[in-house]
Amino acid sequence: MGLIQITVVGLAVLLRLTAFGWFAIIAIIVSAFSLGTVPAIVLGPLVFAGFSAPQSAWPLLIAADVLLLVCALTFEDGGDNEGTTPLQVLTGSRGLSGRATDRAFRVCGSAYLLTLPVLVIWAIAG
Repeated sequence: MGLIQITVVGLAVLLRLTAFGWFAIIAIIVSAFSLGTVPAIVLGPLVFAGFSAPQSAWPLLIAADVLLLVCALTFEDGGDNEGTTPLQVLTGSRGLSGRATDRAFRVCGSAYLLTLPVLVIWAIAG
């Protein structure tokens, strides 16, 4: 399951790079200045849980994977004039922006961040 988690994290990063903009540039700068600490805090627990969690935690791990990928698809990024999401780039539809994608990002992002401590505790206890 650990290799699957590495693949999911890599896919999420690649999805984010499809709508490259100011947030991506800021994230790269913060990652460089923090020597990778920030991405390790956000993505590391998922990989750790993939290698350490018992099989009983796999449903929560899969839920965290889905939440992370939905976040990566719906986070709006862009240049100076307009924002775009990877979902818009991949489907070619400009009608997918707005409140629905923003709400999906916020809900899934919050849920993802809430699942991380649970996964880590479950992996350590298991």
